[in-house]
Amino acid sequence: MIFRKKIWGVLLVTSICVNLVLASHDANATTYQVGSAAEINALPELLPGDVVIMKNGVWTNQTVIFKGEGTESNPIVLKAETPGQVVLTGSSTLSIAGDYLQVESLKFLYGTVAGNVIEFRRGSLLANHCRLTNTTIKDYSPTDKNTDSKWISLYGTYNRVDHCSLSGKTNLGTTLVVWMDETPDYHLIDHNYFGYRPELGQNGGETIRIGTSQWVEYASNTVFEYNLFNECDGEVEIISNKSVGNIYRYNTFKDCDGTLTLRHGSYCRVYGNFFFGDPSKSSGGVRIIGEGHEVYNNYFEGLNGTSYRAAISLVNGIPDSPVSGYYQVKKAKIGFNTIIDCKQPFAIGAGASDSRTLPPTETLIANNLIKARSGYTVIEDYDETNGITWHGNVADGEELGINTTEGFKLASISMEESDGLYRPTPESVVIGNASTVWPEITDDIDGQPRPANSRDVGCDQLAAGSILNYPLTKDEVGADYDSVTTGQVSRKITEEEVKVLSTPVGIRFVFPDSAQRKLSLWGINGAKISQFEITGNEFTINRFSTNKIIIVQVQEVATAYSLKVIL
Repeated sequence: MIFRKKIWGVLLVTSICVNLVLASHDANATTYQVGSAAEINALPELLPGDVVIMKNGVWTNQTVIFKGEGTESNPIVLKAETPGQVVLTGSSTLSIAGDYLQVESLKFLYGTVAGNVIEFRRGSLLANHCRLTNTTIKDYSPTDKNTDSKWISLYGTYNRVDHCSLSGKTNLGTTLVVWMDETPDYHLIDHNYFGYRPELGQNGGETIRIGTSQWVEYASNTVFEYNLFNECDGEVEIISNKSVGNIYRYNTFKDCDGTLTLRHGSYCRVYGNFFFGDPSKSSGGVRIIGEGHEVYNNYFEGLNGTSYRAAISLVNGIPDSPVSGYYQVKKAKIGFNTIIDCKQPFAIGAGASDSRTLPPTETLIANNLIKARSGYTVIEDYDETNGITWHGNVADGEELGINTTEGFKLASISMEESDGLYRPTPESVVIGNASTVWPEITDDIDGQPRPANSRDVGCDQLAAGSILNYPLTKDEVGADYDSVTTGQVSRKITEEEVKVLSTPVGIRFVFPDSAQRKLSLWGINGAKISQFEITGNEFTINRFSTNKIIIVQVQEVATAYSLKVIL
């Protein structure tokens, strides 16, 4: 049994250090309370340790510009008066520009911005060592899906986006994008919830993009870890890597119609991730293009995608490819992955055509565990590829799909379900039978060490001890507006559980329990209409003739959230 808790402030594992220490507070620092963007702009020059508190309420059509020069030990902070109770809407945007700035606990709802909602710059002034945390962006899309917007645009260096919740983007444009120049970025994106994004129907619906085609040979060195991607269906590329040296680890992909795509760039590492498919979607795993990528210690289950959307897809390249084309897969290493009940575990040479004639070469595929889906082959080779070296792989399937069994053991693999994953049993054929060709992989997907010899095939090494990495749930990532003051609560009520019903006299809210709640009603223009203290699971508000749309903020003992209501 795994006992989990939400992780805040401290990362289990990280290769870079950015804003991870608790800041001290300068005794001479000033706290400001503001009620509009104009009041923020009118503040004197902000100094290290200063805190700007945004008053609770609905902020409509506000251009918030947060600039300053903090320090590592005394950042300048912009935050909500009460976490989750500052709601920015309409055309509201936020710019973060300067050094060591921290923004926390805001909520962007029902906006219609074209361009950037939150950007880490203002004009030519970029953000460095800045942090956006505990912030929500939801349903913030223009009505025309062909209008381009980016919800979070990262510029500068050493910035962090963590514990944020982003869902409901329906229009053109990447949800979160890293914009590059010649300088490596070293950003950290961790513990975020990337939620529902419907199919866009065209290119440009990525959830994440790092760089563009012109930066294919430049390093970003950005780390993405401990994020949950749930129902991200915008397009085939959930993540579109377009730069060098990025790390994707310990993330969970659940019911997404797409893949983590190494589209451009080289020498990226993908490890310790979990991919779970939706039977109704063409869910995929990792698509590989370019040189020097490493994909290891990942878990793939129930994926229905083929070719570009296979569990692991290696794409054919174009001779003398332009930067916007397809570079040949070279010197890739793919190993110690577990692939369970996937329609196409491996696609080799995907996309082969008269123009894409270069199959993968100088590539190692070793020590993977494949339990194939009944009626499907283990490998689909689209180009009779011979540039791959196979070592120590074990496959349980009806047909391998290639002409040689060298580097493969075909056998029945004994497995059992534990903590939501299929793991080999102690007597399984994969135990202790891994090849020694990749000794640098010293641990498994759980974070447990692998011995120097007698390593197990697949992502899971049979071992005792604590499990440090596991599939994430929504309760463990994203914004958290809890405000528990006394006692304990058994569960939180979320906005998805509230029924909103139209009646002849008004709007009736039906909550799933009878806890005490405070309801604050705001007009879309930011004016407060009324406030109610209620106890019970039902409450009706009268219609307001001058307010066709209202925002209802609900504050409970253990959570707070907002609802948009059309009267």
